[in-house]
Amino acid sequence: MGARDSELPDLGEIERGLKDFQRRTAAAVFRRLYEQARSTHRFLVADEVGLGKTLIARSVIARTLHHLWDQVDRIDIVYICSNADIARQNIKRLNVLGDEGKTLPTRITLLPIMLRDLNKNRINFISFTPGTSFDLKSNLGVARERMLLYWLLKEIWHFSGTAPMNVFQGTSGTKRFRNQLKTFSENNHIDRTLAKEFRKTVREHVREEKDKGEWTLRERFDWLCQEYRRSDSKITREARLERSAFVGKLRSLLAETCVRMLEPDLVILDEFQRFKHLLSGEDDASVLARQLFEYSDDLTAVRVLLLSATPYKMYTLSDESDDEDHYRDFIDTLGFLFRDKRKVEKFADLLREYRYELLRFNDQSPDQLESIKSDIQKSLRRVMARTERLAVTDDRAGMLTQVEPKDVELLANDILAYVELQSIARELDMPDTIEYWKSSSYLLNFMEDYKLKRAFHDALDGEGKTEVITRALSKGKHLLLSWDDIENYEVLDPRNARLRGLIKQVIDTKMWQLLWLPPSLPYYELDGPFSNSTHSQITKRLIFSSWRVVPKVVSTILSYEAERQSVKLFEPAALNTEDERERRGHTLLLRIAVSKNRPTGMPVLALMYPSISLARRYDPLSLARKYGNGESPTLKQVQGIIWEDISKGLEVLAMPTDESRVDEQWYWAAPILLDRHHYPKATQEWFGQYDLEGQWAGEDSSGDDAWYEHVDRARQLLNGELTLGRPPDDLAEVLTLFALGGPAICALRALDRFTGPTLATHAGARNAAGRIGWAFRSLYNRVEVAALLRGLKQADPYWRRVLEYGAEGCLQSVLDEYVHILKDSLGLVGEAPEEMVEDIAEAIQTALTVRAAALAVDDIRAGNGGVTVQTHRLPSRFAMPFGQGRDEESGDTAASRAQKVREAFNSPFWPFVVTSTSIGQEGLDFHWYCHAIVHWNLPSNPVDLEQREGRVHRYKGHAVRKNIASQYGHHAMRSRDKDPWFAMLDEGRKDRQKGENDLVPYWIYPIEGGARIERYVPSLPLTRDRQLIDALRRSLAVYRLVFGQPRQDDLVEYLIKHVPKERLDELVGRLKINLSP
Repeated sequence: MGARDSELPDLGEIERGLKDFQRRTAAAVFRRLYEQARSTHRFLVADEVGLGKTLIARSVIARTLHHLWDQVDRIDIVYICSNADIARQNIKRLNVLGDEGKTLPTRITLLPIMLRDLNKNRINFISFTPGTSFDLKSNLGVARERMLLYWLLKEIWHFSGTAPMNVFQGTSGTKRFRNQLKTFSENNHIDRTLAKEFRKTVREHVREEKDKGEWTLRERFDWLCQEYRRSDSKITREARLERSAFVGKLRSLLAETCVRMLEPDLVILDEFQRFKHLLSGEDDASVLARQLFEYSDDLTAVRVLLLSATPYKMYTLSDESDDEDHYRDFIDTLGFLFRDKRKVEKFADLLREYRYELLRFNDQSPDQLESIKSDIQKSLRRVMARTERLAVTDDRAGMLTQVEPKDVELLANDILAYVELQSIARELDMPDTIEYWKSSSYLLNFMEDYKLKRAFHDALDGEGKTEVITRALSKGKHLLLSWDDIENYEVLDPRNARLRGLIKQVIDTKMWQLLWLPPSLPYYELDGPFSNSTHSQITKRLIFSSWRVVPKVVSTILSYEAERQSVKLFEPAALNTEDERERRGHTLLLRIAVSKNRPTGMPVLALMYPSISLARRYDPLSLARKYGNGESPTLKQVQGIIWEDISKGLEVLAMPTDESRVDEQWYWAAPILLDRHHYPKATQEWFGQYDLEGQWAGEDSSGDDAWYEHVDRARQLLNGELTLGRPPDDLAEVLTLFALGGPAICALRALDRFTGPTLATHAGARNAAGRIGWAFRSLYNRVEVAALLRGLKQADPYWRRVLEYGAEGCLQSVLDEYVHILKDSLGLVGEAPEEMVEDIAEAIQTALTVRAAALAVDDIRAGNGGVTVQTHRLPSRFAMPFGQGRDEESGDTAASRAQKVREAFNSPFWPFVVTSTSIGQEGLDFHWYCHAIVHWNLPSNPVDLEQREGRVHRYKGHAVRKNIASQYGHHAMRSRDKDPWFAMLDEGRKDRQKGENDLVPYWIYPIEGGARIERYVPSLPLTRDRQLIDALRRSLAVYRLVFGQPRQDDLVEYLIKHVPKERLDELVGRLKINLSP
């Protein structure tokens, strides 16, 4: 995006948004890039995952703009990221230009329509992904690119007719493409400078082709027009391939033009290890990319800032391929940074000398090693910086504790299941299944795309082994999952020691009775199922496994058991047949319906009505501060205070009433009438909005006539067109419940608290709160949720039970904590409040409405007629697999589904357990409500172990927030700060030890007896997993000593074997490479 008359960003404001170590890194980076006499043109920020590298880059951008402002006429900032979703998120954080500087990740070939008057702009901020911008050969690209090329080429070759349209149509539909093509030039301003330069590029390329006697671009185009003269022509394979090559070449020429026209002053390569081949390759894409990295003119030369927590493979085993070699990868990265072969060779000599001294070290002084380490550190500091969160703790444990696997219990039935599985495997000529068996149960029921399962199906389809398999399955009673048990809602035997232990930890502790995790800072004592003293210690669980079948089994069995216990709590004789599930699914208790021309769901509307009066006058945090004397009051005490005030406040409502009858319409009418009395202008404006129904409920309301009638009924009340009867005697009691447990009211209060001082009366904030209320309606309408709430306490009507449950679980505190972290996780700090509430509401809606995964389970039965296999699907909601499970209704892709599951896991709501095989190095975070990692299967090396655990050990993580609340909750209850979390964290920052930086308390905050990062290794006694975790723990302490070395595992093993532990601990302390500024 370009900005002509841009003002420089406020550097002071940007710096205030950084933590102290981030400010130091940004300042050090800028000095090395621009200010020092022997500056470098390339610098790597390799801070550990989750330490805010993007915010550091934001500061470097702002400093660069200030530095270059009076030196050059135009400043081009280029941001390259391999993942468009990550880029889209980070652009918000990197944007220092305000609204006019906003841009979206795009393709470099779309710059001619993304940028207006490139040379006239004072600042150009450009973002794109390398895969769609550099590697363009033989690729049709997207429709917008082809439309742009059509119009650019039309100016050069002046063609007409439909044939050129057909050539550029690609895979798009004919009618749609032509309609869009016709309006393209009207709707998109094509930058004239770039268009002119592209014309020059094409003509020069055609001239070169002629000189070489090659088939020119123009000749290829004319041939294609002949082949594609009709849209319905039957196209040969040769023509299709030629079209792809032709369009790919044009895209490549356009990319070259765009790169040439850019005059990059600062290029930011985010997670560059994903496209590292572009840094040193010799193919066309690499050459094109290096034009950006090596740009210079008479005034300045480009600076390149690289961002990555894992810029090279951190650790390799001796049996891994050369492509995965840590040493080679490390040296190549330094080659790009140093840009000087002699410096790289000199550094490699230092590494060899360091290895030699390590291998000869025994019991002598490590002074020589320390001297070499200092030289290595000095060389690296010239081109890179790295801050590690664990460096601030003496033992580098950083709040981590290993929990002993006392719940892992192996039973006889588990062993019998293995015997039966192994007998089947032998008949199928398959190898030993013990590793499968240790990790999962009911393998034949759950496996997909495994050799064992394919062989099983092949045997059933063939003739040779069907009888043997049938006999083996008939004799066994422990291998297969009984679908009859599932349909009868029977307790399932886990048939696996690890799964049995997990069930004890998350099911037997009654976590399934909670729809959200208890808040870290409850404003009053929790009640109902939340009052269980052990629930304050619970956290979500992130499970890693090496086998794809494990996420299916864990998610299905846990979710089944959570659902079974919830449903049977209310309906002890309930069945789980398809008919019964369908019957229960049609029984929505929070219905928006019309009966006999009368809306029957008005109390449900009240659940979703964001009442300003109830939100502002009865804030439980304010009440706890006023009446709690620094301690948490009980729920009953808070209810009594609110009830008394509401009872008096209802007297102000002057309404025409029919005293002869009690009218329950008051339950939904009173919140609206209170708003009409106390906030008449805001109330009239909100109800007077165009399409209030859609603004309030979002997409869920489209085409719902019943909802429109309900909203119309509320308007009639507001306009004095309804006559109510006498208020019920318990009206004040019900309104008290609305104030404490009404989802829309709690949402409005949270948005007001964290995004703006007057936002509660703003229509946009109320719309957002209303949509959050609708999302909660979706949650409470789930079959198992309705059964749970009614089973915990038999009370009618259901909407009232919903309010009671919200009050018992201190929903206000839950949403306050969630909104506080969403501001950080969504990168909303500094954004306009009106935009902030929209993003927050969308995130909460996504978390609350994520669909259950529908996981396939094979019902396998053996009898006289042979073996039958019928596939069923079981819902998985309490626990979910990451990256598995279809969602046909929403049409989500696998990536989109995974993102939604992660967003829900990073909320206080279900799922409480996520199991994955794929996370490790990708930089994904799962820490907001999880501080427990389960290594179902252990990784092969210490770095991967540390990377896994880093997923939940990050900024303001769940363990940190629990400890902060435990230590400073009393301060929050006495503070006048609107944001209790800011008050507590700020107090923690003030209290830290001398010499500690802002990693404390935001990343690290251990307290005695407090929450810690919990490492679970649910291994069986006497198995090699027990030995492996001990070996990994030892290696974890030592592997940093072998930084930059080839064959690291051999060197680690040598040191552990030959150096006494006490001396090794000393070495680790003295030889630690410290690259923090």
